[in-house]
Amino acid sequence: MSVDELSRSRLAQRAVEVFGEAEAATLMDHLPVGGVSNLATKDDMRILSAELRLEMSELRTDLRLEMSELRTELRGEMSELRTELRGEMSELRADFGTLRGEFGTLRGEFGELKGEFGALRGEFGELKGEFGALRGDFGQLRADIEERLNRQTITLITTMTGIIGLMLAIFKWA
Repeated sequence: MSVDELSRSRLAQRAVEVFGEAEAATLMDHLPVGGVSNLATKDDMRILSAELRLEMSELRTDLRLEMSELRTELRGEMSELRTELRGEMSELRADFGTLRGEFGTLRGEFGELKGEFGALRGEFGELKGEFGALRGDFGQLRADIEERLNRQTITLITTMTGIIGLMLAIFKWA
């Protein structure tokens, strides 16, 4: 039977008459508001406890299953990533090997160029020596030409002086 507010109020008034105000308040505080039918029994608590344990067990099982699936999925993805990474690392190693080979070839070519430049320096040194010798030869030739020109000039002046002197003598005697 359900207890309504009117019934509760009547009981509270009668309790005040019988027990007094303080005791009536204590008694009313200990009585449930909807009646005894709303109180939980020990059997109710056992049933609720069993239901909660069953639910928690199911949740635990579901959680373990999901965690296992996630772990398996994660391991698979990690394995794929590891395989991809190893493949890319192998490609990089191959690329570095190719680059090393190309750098080796370039070193060889630079070595050849260095040798060729060394040979060109030697040839330029020889040319410089030859130009120096030619300068010396041209200097000597110039000196020889100047000397011959000076002799010819002196010879020409002497001859001209002699011819002028003869001509003056011929005009004077004539």
